[in-house]
Amino acid sequence: MVSIIIINYKQKDFTDKCVKSIYENIKSYPFEVIVINNSFEDDLIYLEAEFENLTVVNNINNGYSQANNTGVNYAKGEYFLFLNADTEVKSDFLSNVIEEFKVKKFGAVGLKLYNTDGTFQLSFWKENTFFNEIKNKKEEKHFKERDTNYIKEKEDDYNSVGEVDWVTGAALIIKKEVFINTGEFDDDFFLFYEDADLCKRLKSNGLPVYFYPHCKIIHHKGENVNMDFKSNSY
Repeated sequence: MVSIIIINYKQKDFTDKCVKSIYENIKSYPFEVIVINNSFEDDLIYLEAEFENLTVVNNINNGYSQANNTGVNYAKGEYFLFLNADTEVKSDFLSNVIEEFKVKKFGAVGLKLYNTDGTFQLSFWKENTFFNEIKNKKEEKHFKERDTNYIKEKEDDYNSVGEVDWVTGAALIIKKEVFINTGEFDDDFFLFYEDADLCKRLKSNGLPVYFYPHCKIIHHKGENVNMDFKSNSY
């Protein structure tokens, strides 16, 4: 079974759409959904009545990493899928992705994401060294400006399963035992780069990180970042 962990922070409408898209499209592999609700003003308990194998956990907002780690405490699956609330699943990919990696040594798998307008979204990068960060920012600029030719070339270059340095946590699959043994997400990362840190630790332990392109997930990128996300203690 795959435990799909979603963090809600003042995104009730997005979370609702995300959950519905999962149940509408994932049919080929057993899963459960765990929604960690970091904003008490968003009443999400109705989701438990509407969907099977779904748990809502109200949680004090101590950051994205802590919330995901809390979700793991409730998870029963052999695999975890960390999925942003501002995503919508548009294909039935779980069975294929598990079949691809069940006999393969791996740390994490990043899933293919699309922008709201249907264009390919950059979701993997080079390791965060000084010079690589310059390259990463240049590449992101092409995507932000919707450089059609550049984006098409990049998408074509990554149209099969392959290794990358690190992947976004917006749609990331990892084995439970690997996640626990690696030390989970580092709570010191309140928001941003917790995924890069995790991937770096995985690779340091000899566990490669992969990009998986045979799926379709819309990511309304940026909608998951609220200006007041930080708790009063930060």
